[in-house]
Amino acid sequence: MLIWLFTLDHKRIGLIYMVLGLWGGFLGLSLSFLIRINYLDPHFNVVSPEVYNYVITSHGVAMIFFFLMPVLIGGFGNYLLPLLLGLPDLNLPRLNALSAWLMVPSAVCFGLSMCGGAGVGWTFYPPLSSGDYSGWGVNFLMFSLHLAGLSSLLGSLNFISTIGGAMSEEMNERHSIIVWAYLFTSILLLLSLPVLAAGITMLLFDRNFGAAFFDPLGGGDPVLFQHMFWFFGHPEVYVLILPGFGIISHICMTLTNNDSLFGYGGLVLAMLAIVCLGSVVWAHHMFMVGLDLKTAVFFSSVTMVIGVPTGIKVFSWLYMLAGSRGRFWDPVMWWILGFIVLFTIGGVTGIILSASIMDTLLHDTWFVIAHFHYVLSLGSYSTVVISMIWWWPVIVGYSLNKYLLMAHWGVSMTGFNLCFFPMHFLGLHGLPRRVCSYEPCFQWLNTMASIGGLISIFSGFMLIFILWESVWSDNRVIGLWGSNSVVLNVVTLPVPHHCVYVSEPCSWSLGR
Repeated sequence: MLIWLFTLDHKRIGLIYMVLGLWGGFLGLSLSFLIRINYLDPHFNVVSPEVYNYVITSHGVAMIFFFLMPVLIGGFGNYLLPLLLGLPDLNLPRLNALSAWLMVPSAVCFGLSMCGGAGVGWTFYPPLSSGDYSGWGVNFLMFSLHLAGLSSLLGSLNFISTIGGAMSEEMNERHSIIVWAYLFTSILLLLSLPVLAAGITMLLFDRNFGAAFFDPLGGGDPVLFQHMFWFFGHPEVYVLILPGFGIISHICMTLTNNDSLFGYGGLVLAMLAIVCLGSVVWAHHMFMVGLDLKTAVFFSSVTMVIGVPTGIKVFSWLYMLAGSRGRFWDPVMWWILGFIVLFTIGGVTGIILSASIMDTLLHDTWFVIAHFHYVLSLGSYSTVVISMIWWWPVIVGYSLNKYLLMAHWGVSMTGFNLCFFPMHFLGLHGLPRRVCSYEPCFQWLNTMASIGGLISIFSGFMLIFILWESVWSDNRVIGLWGSNSVVLNVVTLPVPHHCVYVSEPCSWSLGR
């Protein structure tokens, strides 16, 4: 146990991140279960409106900061980057360990915020979050985000120094798309997180020390906080999806004999374009604050342009998958196709909301909920599942049951779409978000969404069962570096070739 507490090995630290992410994911899942149960009846609510606001706040924070970021960035990033770069470890292993263990006090503060109650939404808009009536739990929630942000900053510095050093030594080598994805993600975090930290600090001063940064009575401006938050909040969307883009591109290039439709350089430049454009469109979340016409047109136009590099990536993936017809029954293929469909639906609704006139009509309705859940909840979560399926034999040394994975894909896609697709119709009818009661005529749509949510929750437990079953059934991967587990190995390991599924002959490679 002490080995894990004081470890500097990137693999063990990656596993620590994944365990923390697993805790955050199931915490957020349990809160979403409470939300969907609450919507089964239009008037009789399981929780009071005040507690409902606490639940949706904690659900959003848990899923973003304690599930997706630890698993996708801290977990798979720590585990894979040194292997993909051919290094024994990250450049700054002690800083890496510090960034991992900072998540523990962050999680403790988050738990205390749930006890104290923080019904301000994950966006923390003042004056709701700056008044005394918002509860002492808000302070602990902000402390939690400070620690989580510091953890992400330290991890980003480590990733940038490691990737930059490796690329400078091997200028002519073609590195995995995953390496570029984590480099761009780290740069985005390094640019945006300090702005969020500044905004939260100013809000803490408003709450506890009589400052008036966001109080109009003292000369402040609450809209300033929205600018500061969304300068972080919108790049955060790409922070959560860029590693997934890299993982999907890497697997597609491994599965197929086709090169990308736009080439390797096209995929890298498309991600770079997404980073640059995604950093300057934060105010499309703020069309309702009274932006002037030219500003609204600028943010609408640039938001629509982001669809171009995203389309380049989507068509490249489809072109590459077209060259792997022999692997159609591979569950990874099914999940990638499902990811493309779900993310495309989220992208199309994002284009709709990018028009300021449409956003004015649909702002703070369930349509917005459906949009960002298709992008994040379904898009990013799908890449987590794809990564688990693809690299589980590398991490643990056991292969997965192909037929259970296929059943899990069917259950997941049914639950996802049954839960979130009806929300588009609720939003188009003007049903407001963050309100725990609704008109009885919308009960059948909410009941359908709640049934889909319960199916989605079942699919999460089903994934855990599939991972456990692979170990319990002793489905060892033969010839994987001469060991059942590579977690305990500290040295750089050669590129493996092994079977991913039980009794399924195939060739697989970590690749560089």
